[in-house]
Amino acid sequence: MKKFYFFDLDGTLADTDADIRLAWKAALADMGVDAGDFDTLFVAGPTLEDMAKKLYPDLYSDSFASELRRLFGVHYDSDGFPATREYPGVMDRVRELKTAGAGVYIVTNKRMAGAKAMARHFGWDRVFDGIYAGDMYAADPAVGKLRKGELLRHVLEMCGATAADSVMVGDTANDFNAARENGIDSVAVLWGYGKPEEHALATRTASSPADI
Repeated sequence: MKKFYFFDLDGTLADTDADIRLAWKAALADMGVDAGDFDTLFVAGPTLEDMAKKLYPDLYSDSFASELRRLFGVHYDSDGFPATREYPGVMDRVRELKTAGAGVYIVTNKRMAGAKAMARHFGWDRVFDGIYAGDMYAADPAVGKLRKGELLRHVLEMCGATAADSVMVGDTANDFNAARENGIDSVAVLWGYGKPEEHALATRTASSPADI
């Protein structure tokens, strides 16, 4: 058993895809952007900026991404997450790990405002020891936005965690590559949004929460 467990959110703790898509489409409509092939190409997990570059390369700019992020937040943070569902048994396993003495944390590409709102909604804020998001220092010009590997490195330092004592639990390549960058093990959950070739990047896989 590890001493520190770092959990991705989207596709790992909960199926958030439907609500994310709805907020994206609402934000695009507000900006007058035709959604185009959005439903075919969109994948939950990458940062909003990375996905916007993939979806709308001809429109993309820093100002485009900034306004999309703002409008996405307006819709997403206030809708009450009606279509989001916890994956069965995942939080039970998180509680078991915490009861056994492990530190449990959320480390996500999700916006901090959205992650905290969801944690309050589902009661996760009373379970996890901390919530960390890539935009948590976005307003600080000395730091800015952190990619997943950079964010995980920061969290490891904040928690005083060693590589040997830590594991990243996620569902996509973004999570497993971040773990590899920091020299820690990773667990690929098979119920999320990742593909088999992404799962192969992890140290091991979990077909059920009990396998974590």
